[in-house]
Amino acid sequence: MKAFHLTISSPDGNIFDGDIYKLDVRGVEGELAIMAGHIPFVTSIKSAPIRVWLNDDTPKEAYSDGGLLTVDKNGAVLISGSFKFITKS
Repeated sequence: MKAFHLTISSPDGNIFDGDIYKLDVRGVEGELAIMAGHIPFVTSIKSAPIRVWLNDDTPKEAYSDGGLLTVDKNGAVLISGSFKFITKS
């Protein structure tokens, strides 16, 4: 699995800044799976659950109230007004 860099930011500051394997989000046009080497683009994301796949193939569940996702050759940046990782018990 090839990794790519993801930064997740909100008004509270950076929430996540590291290398991941895959990012699953719901864009305004539908479901998106972002992996290393994805074509560069910018899209709005909807309020929805998000899954961040760490390099050991472990998913981290989260929720975003919507925002903006940019993808380029250096990785991805997700900017959200509110973003929270969900802790499973």
